[in-house]
Amino acid sequence: MEPEQKITSVVQRIGEPVTIKLKRGAKGVYQWEIQVSGETADWTLYTVSYLDGELRKLYVEQEVKT
Repeated sequence: MEPEQKITSVVQRIGEPVTIKLKRGAKGVYQWEIQVSGETADWTLYTVSYLDGELRKLYVEQEVKT
């Protein structure tokens, strides 16, 4: 009788993966890329929309004020 082999793997998931790449152009104009991977399309679209809105508040409205 051969020994039984047991394989265990642990996957740790902390929240949903979100990546934001923010770039500032030569003329001071900001651009960004948002990547979101989520469980559902609704959650993913909401998250992209929310993050885009927050970035616009921080960087686009800031450009208009200056």
